[in-house]
Amino acid sequence: MAQQHIHANTTPLVKQFEALRKEVSDLKVQKRIHRAAGREIKKEMLSNIQDARETIRIRRGKQAKLDIKPGTMRRSIKVWLIDNQHSTYWVGPRVGRRAPKDADAWFANIVEGDDQFIKGNNRNKGVFFKSISEAAPKAYKLMKKKYDFQIRKVARKKNK
Repeated sequence: MAQQHIHANTTPLVKQFEALRKEVSDLKVQKRIHRAAGREIKKEMLSNIQDARETIRIRRGKQAKLDIKPGTMRRSIKVWLIDNQHSTYWVGPRVGRRAPKDADAWFANIVEGDDQFIKGNNRNKGVFFKSISEAAPKAYKLMKKKYDFQIRKVARKKNK
């Protein structure tokens, strides 16, 4: 008895898979999804940061005098794209020339590592690590949900 091969035209299915791959690999879609995940972590950071009780005054010899107002660290928390060619976002305190004067958290690493020489306890010690650890599973779940939605959306459109 001779073997028979069943041949199916898979070209439309392959085109649908290609459209799905293109949609999910679209940089604009990825950026939108990753920014949303970053906002989830930002929200957690903002809820964990406790503002200073008073303005912190820094005086060091002849250097410029600095006054750090309460809420500066909270205002410095941002979600930003680190490379326009990719969809990678960072979340955390902004410092330097890109941060507004009232939101420049140049001191964030001092607070995070508890390297300060200020009397009293540091209520924000480890706040960034803690926030990322707590929010990462939520952010990942949100990303997965948004990618699933995007795939289903394209599949419905291509199915018509």
